[in-house]
Amino acid sequence: MIFFKKTKKSFSYNIKKVELLFFSLVIFFLFLSKSTFAENKLLMITADYCIYCQIWEKEIGKIYPKTEISKSFPLERIELDEYLFDNDINDTNNYETKITPTFVFYKGDIEIGRITGYSSAEMFWWQVDEILDRD
Repeated sequence: MIFFKKTKKSFSYNIKKVELLFFSLVIFFLFLSKSTFAENKLLMITADYCIYCQIWEKEIGKIYPKTEISKSFPLERIELDEYLFDNDINDTNNYETKITPTFVFYKGDIEIGRITGYSSAEMFWWQVDEILDRD
């Protein structure tokens, strides 16, 4: 498959094909990432400027991937500002928060629990246990 030929007309035409293919793939992957909840996960809604998010990252963020809980609920981070900017208020994935950090536990596409804010590692793990025990 040759995308680039020597003539200006065909070169321009083939560049447009490549751009169209690229944008189609980007849209496909964005749709796929926002619309599928195939597995369990722990969604962390965070912000760069959030001091409590930074403390959580230092105290728990580094060790979370090594825990047993992370095997069942892998961590996925979403930047609050990017989410609010990129999504409509009526979006089906509206996480209904403007507080960071917020941790939302999902089993499939069902929310099973939520932790809003962060005060200490001990309190975080206690809240995680409460959410997972009641499920």
